[in-house]
Amino acid sequence: MTKYILVGGYIHKAKDGGKAFCEELVRGINNKPIKILDCMFARPRDSWEEKIKEDNIFFSKFIKDFELELALPEIFAEQIKKSDVIFLRGGKTYPLLDIFNKNPNLIKELNDKVVAGTSAGGDVIAKYYGVGKTGRVNGVGLGLLPVKFIPHWKSDSSEYLNADWEGILKGLRNYKEELPIYALAEGEFKVFNK
Repeated sequence: MTKYILVGGYIHKAKDGGKAFCEELVRGINNKPIKILDCMFARPRDSWEEKIKEDNIFFSKFIKDFELELALPEIFAEQIKKSDVIFLRGGKTYPLLDIFNKNPNLIKELNDKVVAGTSAGGDVIAKYYGVGKTGRVNGVGLGLLPVKFIPHWKSDSSEYLNADWEGILKGLRNYKEELPIYALAEGEFKVFNK
């Protein structure tokens, strides 16, 4: 069974600082150390090393006995095979989608793993998504989960001050087929077992 975790964004903004998310991320994994693959393909390449250091500090607060590995496009499939958790970081959705679309076999490699996606990572997991910054309601993800997703729901971050959240919700609701919609605020997450 594959566990998917959709995250609204900025996990550290959760009321508990991200503790419940980290506990859910590794729940039921008996391997030690737990192998977490940190996928930053949605972010600029020159930020990956700094971000993985930040993630290592973050996960260390709540998870014991883990190894964090930086995902690299050229060996991504092999890295997934060796990992327990695949953490799809946020950023820009298209570069992350592009990696999967260029190699559809990657999706099979996710079976029986924990796959967590925050913001753009969640967009990729969902079938359709909406974007608060632009008001776009017709984003198409990989459809790993048959849901519609809106990250950063009603965020107070400056980049979302002009977002028409209700308009995005209505537009996404009316886009293509009827599916459950998950509008998740910063730090909120939803778990799906499939």
